[in-house]
Amino acid sequence: PRDRKTTTSFTYALIREMVPCFLTQEDKVGKRRSLPVGFAGLACRYCHDQCSTGRFFPSNIKTMSDTSKSLNIFYNHMLKCHLCPTSITNELKNLRFYHDLERGSLMH
Repeated sequence: PRDRKTTTSFTYALIREMVPCFLTQEDKVGKRRSLPVGFAGLACRYCHDQCSTGRFFPSNIKTMSDTSKSLNIFYNHMLKCHLCPTSITNELKNLRFYHDLERGSLMH
């Protein structure tokens, strides 16, 4: 909550829908192969225990700070997740519409 003043409503709402997770042996595919079991990541709160597509393991600060590799990936997952409530996807769509405008008005 104290971070709320430093980010957009969209970012805050999106990250609120994620939960911490840890890489398992089953997750070690593709680019994740080199990451150690137990590596910390973020997961969709709705499907994280049912499939690996809702689990994200940004491996460095550059990846996490690049919205095309973090926020956009999380957002696209939420829009496609069959377990995410429609009210949440609708809220995220609405907040995404204003994200760039709000981001420009934030003072860092």
